[in-house]
Amino acid sequence: MLLELTIKNIALIESLRVEFARGFNVLTGETGAGKSIVVDSINLALGGRADRDLIRTGADRASVQALFDVSGNEKALAFLKEQDIDAEDGVIAIRRELSREGRNVCRVQDVVVPLASLKQLTTQLMDIHGQHEHQALMNPARHMDFLDAYGGEAHANARADVAKLHAERGRIASQLKRLMSDVSERERLFDMLSFQSQEIAAAKLKPGEEDKLKKKLSVLENAEKIRQGVETAYTLVYQGDGRAPSAQEGLLRSAEAMDRIAPLDERYGALAGRLRELYYGAQDVGYELQALMDDLDFEPEMLEKIAGRLDLIGRLERKYGPTLEEVIAFGKNAESRLEELKRGDESVAELKKRYKEADAKLREACAALTELRKASAQKLAGEICDQLKDLGMGKTRFEVRVEPEPKPTATGMDRVEFMISPNPGEPMKPLANIASGGEISRVMLALKAISVDAEGVDAMVFDEIDTGVSGRMAQVVGEKMCLIARNRQVLSITHLPQIAALGDAHFLVEKVAGEDRTDTHVRLLDDDGRAHEIARLVGGASETASSLSHAKNMLKEAEERKKEI
Repeated sequence: MLLELTIKNIALIESLRVEFARGFNVLTGETGAGKSIVVDSINLALGGRADRDLIRTGADRASVQALFDVSGNEKALAFLKEQDIDAEDGVIAIRRELSREGRNVCRVQDVVVPLASLKQLTTQLMDIHGQHEHQALMNPARHMDFLDAYGGEAHANARADVAKLHAERGRIASQLKRLMSDVSERERLFDMLSFQSQEIAAAKLKPGEEDKLKKKLSVLENAEKIRQGVETAYTLVYQGDGRAPSAQEGLLRSAEAMDRIAPLDERYGALAGRLRELYYGAQDVGYELQALMDDLDFEPEMLEKIAGRLDLIGRLERKYGPTLEEVIAFGKNAESRLEELKRGDESVAELKKRYKEADAKLREACAALTELRKASAQKLAGEICDQLKDLGMGKTRFEVRVEPEPKPTATGMDRVEFMISPNPGEPMKPLANIASGGEISRVMLALKAISVDAEGVDAMVFDEIDTGVSGRMAQVVGEKMCLIARNRQVLSITHLPQIAALGDAHFLVEKVAGEDRTDTHVRLLDDDGRAHEIARLVGGASETASSLSHAKNMLKEAEERKKEI
């Protein structure tokens, strides 16, 4: 159950902390006071959409924190254990933080969690029913979702199998369609791929070849400059030019000169050794320079050959890819697609066989899902009728009709629609066509009462579920919510005094205008405060002695009625 809600800088709320009670909590207030802000804040904490427009004007950040008692919620405790989050004393804090910059942080017990994980947890804690679900009930296309949700894990698994098989059949169908495309298009594609493949294959390209050729071309283009440099170095280091000794000869003579005086001082001997090492080094360099000279046999036709090769590579790169590696990859892909076209006839036959097998499996899975739906539909219709009896519609007949569809879809081969006959003797007709607002509200309340038992959610929020309800039916709807609140927490946003009088705790949502800003406050009403608020709901803007007396009588009668429920 929801123990406490703390809101900061959300819409008209600057700072608000509300402690909720067990059982039936009702929230009332004038239109525009901010009741929807409280619901939006709860929804935000549960993982709902985080819109920056929710942040209070002038504030950079906003947050909502909800404290939940999960001590008796096995599913929630199991999830927390999987996430290695400790539920201290059976209480957890869920916090949602927003910023103007778009930063959105979800925390459970101060542990940052992904939004998907937060939603996975909060679906076990609380369910919010608002006006949009009325609209969903009026849309027959959504009735299948209601039925499958009622069917629980069995329906979810069967529906997932159908979706998976439908996607697989779709992939095979796409492959088949591509292979069975127009014959002339296939021939055109075959000719184009053949040309591309042969042109690239004929070039016999090798990875890294272009860089090597560019380096070699650079050498050939600077052949004379390289020759002069190598010959000059060889002459100076190794050969000498007749006018002066070579570097290696000079080093050898220097070493011999130092050897002759080495006995006189060890430093001379050391220098002689170093000079001899330099001599050997110069001699090695001379050998290498001589080898380079032997390799400097430049052929003019080689320059032309390399330039031609680079031109070919450049043309292929412009046609098939900006780099040599991409040209090679393009050629391999062309060969692969060419082989696929060559095997086209065989592939078509194989794919047709696979499509037939996939279609059979899909239809088999759809049939299994249909059987589940039919069984659940009968059970759900019976439970809704039982619930409607408690809601003053005891003579109503209700049916969840499951009709076949000709072609499989991702959700099966069924069309699900809720049918209703509110009065004896009237034929069954689509719920969306004949139900009044009050009847829709009661059917939705019946669905929620059933689903909450099936799902085991500890807390529920009803946001103005009493739309279209008045008089005696308002009393009936309120009593149903009281009945639900016997085993779980219920929060109801209402404008009806009959429902407000039945609450175990009554909160007033009011808008307070200051000098510069308007703020929304929520306060728990005492007995006297409840009487005045219910008098307002009964009599409108002006409170009279009779409306106040009536309100007190309503509270007294509500207490007696709750003992009987």
